[in-house]
Amino acid sequence: MVMSRYMQVIIETPKGAHQKFDYEPKSGRFLLSKLMPAGMVFPFDFGFIPGTVGEDGDPLDVMLLSELHTFTGCVVECRIIGGIKAWQREKDGTITRNDRFIAVPEMSTTYAKLYSLKDMPEKLLKEIEQFFINYNAQAGKSFKIEGHINENLALKLIEEGRSHNNDKQKLIQLFLPLTKSPSSDKKLKALEQKLIENFGGLSVYAQNPVSGSWREKGQLEKDEMMVFEVMVAVFEEKFWKTLKTSLEKQFRQKEILIRVLDIGIV
Repeated sequence: MVMSRYMQVIIETPKGAHQKFDYEPKSGRFLLSKLMPAGMVFPFDFGFIPGTVGEDGDPLDVMLLSELHTFTGCVVECRIIGGIKAWQREKDGTITRNDRFIAVPEMSTTYAKLYSLKDMPEKLLKEIEQFFINYNAQAGKSFKIEGHINENLALKLIEEGRSHNNDKQKLIQLFLPLTKSPSSDKKLKALEQKLIENFGGLSVYAQNPVSGSWREKGQLEKDEMMVFEVMVAVFEEKFWKTLKTSLEKQFRQKEILIRVLDIGIV
């Protein structure tokens, strides 16, 4: 499976805040959930990866290493560099896996050279771990760290988190040229497999090809196309733009249309 390490993160609690915000998916709002003890603040921006679901039923948590000044609800393009493997014990004794992923914003200059946890100063990583331990302790919970997650495993766990999210509200449509060339068929099959691996499912409309017509330089041009459709929870713009550019080169097209639709499911 080809997974992109670049993805969007939504900030819940900004760096330096002494209050905690929680995102409520049903209302789409951020709730002020608690105040931190005197002298305790978030060392970095804390947020979540939209479109994912963790073992606790919430989106997967991320801490951003950044010198930027963001705000609650801010969407940041980041690269995942790893994570902290941990188990969390609630007040009622319930134990759940609750990893903390670590990311770096693409715009960051201070942390531009960090691509894995190995690139992080050991002292900084220990301080972040201790923050999570102390944060949970003051809430009457325990946070047991079992080790670190490298960047490749982190991406795999994030993809698993995406597969657990059944709330897929966007439809991605790819309009591709339909030819009888063996090489073209091979490229379409490779694309089909990639989309299935990345998103868990795919609809292909090829038996009754779509007929496209347009006017260029005074001439009426026609083409036959097939449509690939994928349902997703979150539209990752960078992934689809990269794929679009790649497909245009592969199929020697001036432009390949990728359409994004908001949908409702009954």
